[in-house]
Amino acid sequence: MKQLLSYIEGFLSYPNSVLKELEKEYQTREDVAPHIGIHVGIFLNWLIQVMRAKRALEFGTCIGYSTIFLGQGLQKTGGHLMAIESREEFYQEAKRNVERAGLSDVVELIQGDASQFVHHLVGPFDLILQDATKSLYPVMLEKCIQLIRPGGVIAADDALFRPMGFREELSKHMDEYNEQVFADPRLVSTILPIGDGLTISMKR
Repeated sequence: MKQLLSYIEGFLSYPNSVLKELEKEYQTREDVAPHIGIHVGIFLNWLIQVMRAKRALEFGTCIGYSTIFLGQGLQKTGGHLMAIESREEFYQEAKRNVERAGLSDVVELIQGDASQFVHHLVGPFDLILQDATKSLYPVMLEKCIQLIRPGGVIAADDALFRPMGFREELSKHMDEYNEQVFADPRLVSTILPIGDGLTISMKR
């Protein structure tokens, strides 16, 4: 698998120079959670452009790596991203990184609890990226389905925590989420084996 990914990476490039800097940061910092990585980032950027998405929503911004990938795609479609991060220090850092990337006019950053804030949102959204606390994935799914438009996509990062050997307290929430989306008749779902796994669900 590593050989396959290395081959693919030979063709990939970051859509913004700030992303390359943040990638290096992630390799040296211990205070940030694992990020989506270039494969997932490029895919989501591509998906936004293919869908011609105008409204996107992100839960779990951290320091803005995934946010910039999404924002770059939305800049091309004339769209807008609402990105939510619960931790004040990461919110401030993400804000600076989004500004450095030249995406302040595309990205609206919000500091708050995703599980609470989601109930105040008004849809429809074209794309939702779920990358917040893993225990919130199953809890927030119903509201995400309500917010996404028919034909829209809910993408959930870290879908393959279980087979990748991540600890049980994280894996069990991903298992529950995957079981929910695959059993829900309103959704058409699959899992892409890129990054730590990406579950993508289209609303019928």
